[in-house]
Amino acid sequence: MLTVMLAMLAGEARTVRDFFASEPGDVFTLLTKTTRLDMIDYYDNGTVVAASNNMAGTSQIDTITNEYLRLQVSDAKTVEMRLMRWKSDTIIAVVETVETPVKDSRITFYNKHWYQLKEIKPFKMPTMQDFMLPTVKKDKRKELMQQIAFPLIELSFGGPGFEQLTAKHGLAEFLSKEEWAKLKPYFRPSLTYHIQNGKIK
Repeated sequence: MLTVMLAMLAGEARTVRDFFASEPGDVFTLLTKTTRLDMIDYYDNGTVVAASNNMAGTSQIDTITNEYLRLQVSDAKTVEMRLMRWKSDTIIAVVETVETPVKDSRITFYNKHWYQLKEIKPFKMPTMQDFMLPTVKKDKRKELMQQIAFPLIELSFGGPGFEQLTAKHGLAEFLSKEEWAKLKPYFRPSLTYHIQNGKIK
């Protein structure tokens, strides 16, 4: 009985490394499980190498802690994983960022078996209105939104323990200098959220 219990505990994913290795291939479509395990081994032994992926390119781990991982999947895409506690369980926050060429992100949540969580909402993706200064009046807000055709927003984890999630809009990179100069006085450059009690707020 003790042997069976120890085997079960050994097989249970505990750190972000385990979840990175166990992902079934829906998020890390370009990397086989074997390649991912090799990348972890190299990183843990102090050697950061670029691993070949399924698109004849290379992928590289930038950072790993027990709860956080950042992977440069390709020249145009990065993926971040952050483990979070939800009540008495573990959930996985995955931020995928692509350059279009301005960076744009999406965040998805999974349980520890890599089933996507659609009913749990630990975080609400910000809109461009969230970046507007609170002093901007309602009529002006509507006018400004009409001038923003593509609200590109980048997400990234950072801070001590990677417990902060920063959202940045890409208006300065997407718009011309003249267009951005007109909009700049009305917008914050970024928003910072914190992981608290299983939510990002």
